[in-house]
Amino acid sequence: MKKHGKENKKILIIAVIIAAVVLLGAAGGGIWFFLNSGSQEQTAEEPVQADPEVAQQEYEVMKEEVSAENDDPMQRKIDFEALQEINPDVYAWISIPGTNIDYPVLQSATEADDYYLNTTIDGKQGLPGSIYTEKYNTTSFADPVTVMYGHELKNGTMFSELHNYEDKEFFDNNPYIYIYCPNYTLKYQIFAAVAFDDRYILGNYNFQDPDDFQKYLDELRSSIDGNVNTEVQVSQDTTILTLSTCISAYPEQRWLVNGTIVDVYSDQLPQ
Repeated sequence: MKKHGKENKKILIIAVIIAAVVLLGAAGGGIWFFLNSGSQEQTAEEPVQADPEVAQQEYEVMKEEVSAENDDPMQRKIDFEALQEINPDVYAWISIPGTNIDYPVLQSATEADDYYLNTTIDGKQGLPGSIYTEKYNTTSFADPVTVMYGHELKNGTMFSELHNYEDKEFFDNNPYIYIYCPNYTLKYQIFAAVAFDDRYILGNYNFQDPDDFQKYLDELRSSIDGNVNTEVQVSQDTTILTLSTCISAYPEQRWLVNGTIVDVYSDQLPQ
């Protein structure tokens, strides 16, 4: 009986040791899994960073693939189905002859209004971002005033060359903006390229009110810092497209290039 007691005790001790080893192993594995899975989640959530030079090269390739050029800019065709396969938020394309501004235009229906300020068409984060409008505006360009945003960058891409309109000769010789939509093309004539304060334009005016619309138009035309063509007729019917970018030397100001519709090519007019 004593012999069996000693053996039973020995077996019990061995069982306890084995159980302890198993528990320690399980705990260690759990800790490793927790740390490792956390690392994987962190890696998966880290956004891919954009690079302005690479992004511009990708835009040039994209333009060749989706754009059917024409001597008459109004007849140019953009393959929006192909663009929307890249990103369904693409709804228009902007081109300004005489500059390198030739990009898709995006608007998110679900993200914050400034989402595309620092998000590229393919979802990369940081500069150069995208050319975009906010949900405040419709995507038909039928609003009395549509404001479109883009960065001023050191490499001269995106909306950087809007600053070319600081030069009076350039302003006079390059007066048109073309907006391509899936069913129509809009031609805008530039009537003002001016420095403006950094107020939130869409929140500071009620552009459905003729008086507020006229106030904004008068403020653009009366600016002493920029170029204005007062001969261009502007009304709520012809609308205003305001292109907005930074002024690097004056961060409290914005450089605005403004046009109004002078021609439409369309088999389906915007509603």
